[in-house]
Amino acid sequence: MSFTYTTLKSAIQDYTDNSEFVFLKNMPNFVKAAEDRIFEAVDLEYFRKNVTSAMTASDQFLSVPDDLLAVFSLQITTSGSENFLLQKDVNYLREFTPNASTTGVPKYYAVFSTDHFLIAPTPVSNFTVELHYYYRPTSLAQSTTTLTVNTVVGTFTTSDIITGGTSGFSTTVSAVPSSTTLTIIIPGGDFTVGETITGSSSGATASVISTSPDSTTTWISDNAPNVLLYGALFEAYTFMKGEQDVIAIYEKRFMDGLTRLKELGEARENYDAYRTGLPTRPRT
Repeated sequence: MSFTYTTLKSAIQDYTDNSEFVFLKNMPNFVKAAEDRIFEAVDLEYFRKNVTSAMTASDQFLSVPDDLLAVFSLQITTSGSENFLLQKDVNYLREFTPNASTTGVPKYYAVFSTDHFLIAPTPVSNFTVELHYYYRPTSLAQSTTTLTVNTVVGTFTTSDIITGGTSGFSTTVSAVPSSTTLTIIIPGGDFTVGETITGSSSGATASVISTSPDSTTTWISDNAPNVLLYGALFEAYTFMKGEQDVIAIYEKRFMDGLTRLKELGEARENYDAYRTGLPTRPRT
């Protein structure tokens, strides 16, 4: 079993027997909240990423990726040799290289701000670097679909927020492939065929013809669909102020699945059977 955002929304509606407007409007929040709980509770390889970049000669600062949360390592290539920089405090680097114009082969780095690392010594060349870091993957609730429209008046723009005149649902335009197609983030509820959509910033209007099928999945929705489902159900049913015993059941099933996911992420993913042999357990 695997979930797309569309099939997960449908499952949540079926379990809760709720298709009320405000409930559906908050559907992305239920999914994102469940993903956040998984993200904060389990250390999966899925949350790790590698990127390569280059330092700028005579510049003591190195830009960091927009999605960086924590650093695992920073590696530098010099004369064909790859070495890891040592992470230190900013004050240590300032004392090590008090004059930023002093250049050389970098040895240390520090997290200077949310946008930059501080490097010491200041790089003497445009050294290639590889960063291994912790990041938050794109939410399943950010999945997109193609909305086909006609009778267009005006021009929709990227980042335009469109609202359906009949359904009342809103979402963001992520791209405008043509005058009659819009790539949109899938809304919590569905636009209806024939309704008029209006762009909040562009003022453009159009009539909805159809939307393309949703085929986007994430690692979590493919490999831990029940954990995601029960996490979202817990959030959704709490929002509904539902029966406490049902909320407790949803949370228990979520926590049970989370425990199994932690075993995968923090034991099996980090386990090498060649070196240590297969795991053994007492017979029951």
